[in-house]
Amino acid sequence: MAKASDKSSDCLSALALAAQQGDEAALSRLAAEMMPLVRGLAAKYKSLLLDGDDLFQEGMLGLLAAVRTFSEDGGASFRTYASVCVNNRIVSALRKSTGGAQTAQFVPFDDRFLPDAAQSPEEQQLLRDECEKLLHSVSTRLSPAEQTVLRLFLNGFSYKEIAEKTGTTPKSVDNALQRVRHKLRG
Repeated sequence: MAKASDKSSDCLSALALAAQQGDEAALSRLAAEMMPLVRGLAAKYKSLLLDGDDLFQEGMLGLLAAVRTFSEDGGASFRTYASVCVNNRIVSALRKSTGGAQTAQFVPFDDRFLPDAAQSPEEQQLLRDECEKLLHSVSTRLSPAEQTVLRLFLNGFSYKEIAEKTGTTPKSVDNALQRVRHKLRG
């Protein structure tokens, strides 16, 4: 007997495939189903550099990209695939907003879907300064192990994959990410 989450994943995958074929009702339903996930991912970053609404919009663009590029042959459910696409789009927008200032070691940058946005030199410098504060906070507040876990997490690896790469357990990865969240909020 299939679990409810499996049925939900199958339904989302079917909606994504239908939306790829031009079914607007499927796209609308998929967007409604995925909106809480997009809001949640955007909320993780809203106080860093960009407004929460801007990050939500970037996340929705990431969701549309996920719909366009999803394939069942990839081995991931649509929810998993979309989560990575949305997170990467948000992180890319943050990266773009800093003008590329020293963030490459912590987050991936994929500019294929980013629009060109002109910013004044003053705005770019303010964003660079904000990013440098964030990076300084990461490097001074987090242990090397926590930095490694955070870097892998931001690069889209699952808890299980991070655990394999670091020689720990998924529970240890979860604990490390909880400590990271606590330390960076404080």
